Amino acid sequence: MPRATRKPNSVPSSGFAEEAQPFMHDDIVRGIPAKRVQELIDHGVLPEKTVYRAIPERTFKRRLAKREALKIGEADAISRLLRITEAANKTFGDVAFARKFLSLPNPALGNRIPNELAETDAGAREVEDVLGRFAHGIFS
Repeated sequence: MPRATRKPNSVPSSGFAEEAQPFMHDDIVRGIPAKRVQELIDHGVLPEKTVYRAIPERTFKRRLAKREALKIGEADAISRLLRITEAANKTFGDVAFARKFLSLPNPALGNRIPNELAETDAGAREVEDVLGRFAHGIFS
């Protein structure tokens, strides 16, 4: 049976562009081009405001203008944001609802905003834990 192949620019069933997959360790260490992050913003995968919490706007714009890669910490922060975005989309099955969930205070997170918690790995894991509980029908 022939294997189905996906065109490089096709959109998976999740609704995210292929570039929306969290970056791998080697990608982060090598440095993610700022242009790739701008594409994620342009495609609506990551909100601009959220990216600027991880990377100050002036720094990000400078990296774009100079065609530079992100520093390891910046790339890691963007990868965390992608990771929780993907997890929310899978949990809810609705991109728009997932975006809303990630941008509003949530009682299960002590009324903190998931995208803001993702500034740290520990915070991102709290968000992933809550999403896992929601996926299993545990709403406390």
